[in-house]
Amino acid sequence: MTLFPSHPQRWLALIVLSVALGTGGDALGIPAGLMLGPMFAAILFALRDREMKAHPGLFAAAQSIVGCLIASSMGPEVVARFAVDWPIFVGGALATLCVAFGTGVLLAALRILPGAVAIWGSAPGLATAMVLMARDSGEDFRMVAFMTYVRVVMVTLGASALAMVLGEDGTSHAMTSASQPWFWPVAPLPLLATIATAACGLFLGRLVRLPAPNILGPLVLGTVLHASGVVEAFAVPRALLALAYMIVGWGIGSRFTTETIARARTVFPAVLVAIAAMMTSCFLLGLALSRIAHVSVATAYLATSPGGMDSIAIVAASSPVDVGFVMTLQTTRMAAILLLGPWLARTIARRFVQVPETARD
Repeated sequence: MTLFPSHPQRWLALIVLSVALGTGGDALGIPAGLMLGPMFAAILFALRDREMKAHPGLFAAAQSIVGCLIASSMGPEVVARFAVDWPIFVGGALATLCVAFGTGVLLAALRILPGAVAIWGSAPGLATAMVLMARDSGEDFRMVAFMTYVRVVMVTLGASALAMVLGEDGTSHAMTSASQPWFWPVAPLPLLATIATAACGLFLGRLVRLPAPNILGPLVLGTVLHASGVVEAFAVPRALLALAYMIVGWGIGSRFTTETIARARTVFPAVLVAIAAMMTSCFLLGLALSRIAHVSVATAYLATSPGGMDSIAIVAASSPVDVGFVMTLQTTRMAAILLLGPWLARTIARRFVQVPETARD
């Protein structure tokens, strides 16, 4: 008798394991435990060659709920803060890009990783775009993807641990409070506003071709509605949030297939060193930012951390940090990498492409 005798039973086993790990982490007070548990469950299944992928529509819906969740922390005061402190947010976003690509340049210069692979894999955002550009450039795009997804996992774990240790009480939270009811009652108007904003934001995000439209569309639309006072609050049952977190966790964990791991086995230590160096640099950047912006170290690190926006959003919303500050800088960084990232990555990577000796003669 095998552990996963049929496809429905595999899904049942994945769900049971995800719920057990997720609720266990949540009970222990681990930030984003409801996402980290399912992520580890999906990694375990993928490494056993039992890759389980949620339907793309479900993944998009889960990310849109997370976008609305974060929008609930983006009130008028956040918009006013950006208008006053925009140099801090823009400077922090650009500094994060410099740290990320600087790490890639260092790895390439030291020949720890193939030059272009190190550059593409160090980009702090637009992961899919960077993987595709690496493929179009003739590089080992599978290695770039592996480096990107390992970074997302490591940054998420590091951010969760740091937020738990260094987070400060009294800062702004999204709608993930433990007092939120698991099922009902939930105020009907905020619930309807959340569902409508998530659906409309998802549609508009794809219509205008935003980067990461599943989360940025609802986030931008929800922020506009909330900051303008059209929508006073967003709310969903905690069980629906937990389901969204579970699906996002599956989306991250399912990337680690046995084929990918086997291909990257020889460079795995180098990838870990690269990501650790990047995280350390961002932590040092966060220390400086915390003094300049007068926020906690955990808030500053989450704001500058080079992870996926959806996973960082969930960690921030589950932690005692300034969620508005974190997501404002993360969104600013997303805009910066949208404008500059592909050009920077392509330009720097071209510098490290190995030219055969015969071509130099």
